[in-house]
Amino acid sequence: MGKQSDDFGELMVQTCLVQPFIRNDGYKDIFGEGVIYPCIIETKIFRITKTDGTITTTTAQVYLDADAVVTIRDKVTFGGVSPKILKVATDHDIESPEDVYGIIIYT
Repeated sequence: MGKQSDDFGELMVQTCLVQPFIRNDGYKDIFGEGVIYPCIIETKIFRITKTDGTITTTTAQVYLDADAVVTIRDKVTFGGVSPKILKVATDHDIESPEDVYGIIIYT
């Protein structure tokens, strides 16, 4: 299990489905069997810098335990919608910056 604090784990009362990207068949992306993760979903609007350096606007952020496995090509579903993943980042512990505290999906 990740390095999440007990308080952070207690706040994870929502869930999201993460389906891994398998391939593109020439028409659409194909995703694998999904995993349901406990999470915290926030709907804040602000600008982020994507990994390719472009600036975009995020409208929702999904906070997961550090053990969650997710990439930018995967599909995330919460609240009945599957928004495009703009960025996946790690959140580090303030007291021990080398420790990953959680995973953040920006949509």
